[in-house]
Amino acid sequence: MSFFLFTVAVFSASLAIVGNLVNQNVPKPYMDEIFHVPQAQQYCSGNFTSWDPKITTLPGLYLVSVGIVSPLNSIASMLTGEQPDKIKTCSTMNLRSLNVIFGMVNLALIYCITSQLHGLKQDYHPKLAILNSLNLSLLPVLFMFNFLYYTDVVSTMMVLLTYSLHLSGSPYHASLSGLFSVICRQTNIVWVFLVAALAAGQTLTSEVKHHQARTKHPPTIALTTYGQTLELIHGLGSILKSPWRAAKLTGLIVVECLGYILVGVGFLLFIKLNGGIVVGDRSAHVAVIHLPQLLYFSAFFSALSFAFTLPALDHFLTFLNKNKLTVIVAVIVMGLVVEFNTLAHPYLLADNRHATFYIWRRLLMRHWSVKFLVIPVYLASVWSIARCLRKSDLIFKLVFPVCLAASLVPQALLEFRYFIVPFLLVRLQVRPSSFVKLFVELIFLLLVNTAVFYLFLYKPFKWDNAPNEWQRFMW
Repeated sequence: MSFFLFTVAVFSASLAIVGNLVNQNVPKPYMDEIFHVPQAQQYCSGNFTSWDPKITTLPGLYLVSVGIVSPLNSIASMLTGEQPDKIKTCSTMNLRSLNVIFGMVNLALIYCITSQLHGLKQDYHPKLAILNSLNLSLLPVLFMFNFLYYTDVVSTMMVLLTYSLHLSGSPYHASLSGLFSVICRQTNIVWVFLVAALAAGQTLTSEVKHHQARTKHPPTIALTTYGQTLELIHGLGSILKSPWRAAKLTGLIVVECLGYILVGVGFLLFIKLNGGIVVGDRSAHVAVIHLPQLLYFSAFFSALSFAFTLPALDHFLTFLNKNKLTVIVAVIVMGLVVEFNTLAHPYLLADNRHATFYIWRRLLMRHWSVKFLVIPVYLASVWSIARCLRKSDLIFKLVFPVCLAASLVPQALLEFRYFIVPFLLVRLQVRPSSFVKLFVELIFLLLVNTAVFYLFLYKPFKWDNAPNEWQRFMW
């Protein structure tokens, strides 16, 4: 407990220090904050009918902000006898500070989920879990948005809370948290579906096991993912042969997932009434089929988890040697995807404030051959993700790839913020078992974050078409 409190104290101090530096050097709303901050201030002043059409997400961030700020206003009014200026209370600095609080909550949630997933496993140690949680909280893209008034931190927090509540066996609380996550960001419906599938799968596998025990047909297939899937399908088929057992199974799943079903129905109703998933300006958020997003995510995951993926390189080479035909087919498919489905969003080509601009221009598009030369990296990265998931719950292994594709493939823009939640969900499946790997990862993450914040805070630049405004590098 003392080590956990020490870690929380250090992390909190780092958030406070960096947050102060950001507010000193970038006191005015920056980038998308020019939309989010005024909108939150409208809500803070009690104007809930005003809406900026440039904002494309639901108002969860602003509602949560008001839910925190309003009680503080009441306390201040009681203590001072005066009505505080609500716009000042909802200043840019104070609104950013809310994300700092959410960042601390994310650290606690990640620790809880780590304990829930791995606490009963062999060689689990709380100190390893704490260090693992700190590293995940320092995920560079997520860490940066602790200090800017964006939706990413609170959105991630609600998804993590939904997952943690599911793991604790509280499906109705989890579904309520899932509803809030969707109100923060519509695409979180994908992760609500994942948790719902895990809840349904839990009931399904339990019933299949009971049915096998009753009929004295114990599992005979090897405990591989393929074998477990076949066993589950075979057991489900046996249950469905009996109308009574099929009805009972359906009823159990409906009862377990009723909250998630209501969230799903509500989401479909929202899409019908709204005419689509995006609110506000939809011109830059048109749904497409962009399969390379899955490859970009896999490379992103492996690069930031290299302390875990790189030591497994010898296992990857063994996999290549034993599965030559599969590897050849995978390389051909990846090559076709890269050649015929690579898309470049106008924002990616024009906005040199983002890391993806430089990766695209100076690496992937440096020469026509580069996008094919990195296919081995994609292949190794996809294999690494599969390896990270190998000891996960069977339903998670089956459903997560579907949810990952549903989350990323419709996005035309290569944007690392879209990778935050799936990165955490995959990385959380890895049991923390090595202080050395975690320490190496920690040093790497600290170096990356330091470099990014140095550029963001102290290396601003100007555009020719906006000579009076400083532009800053960010994720």
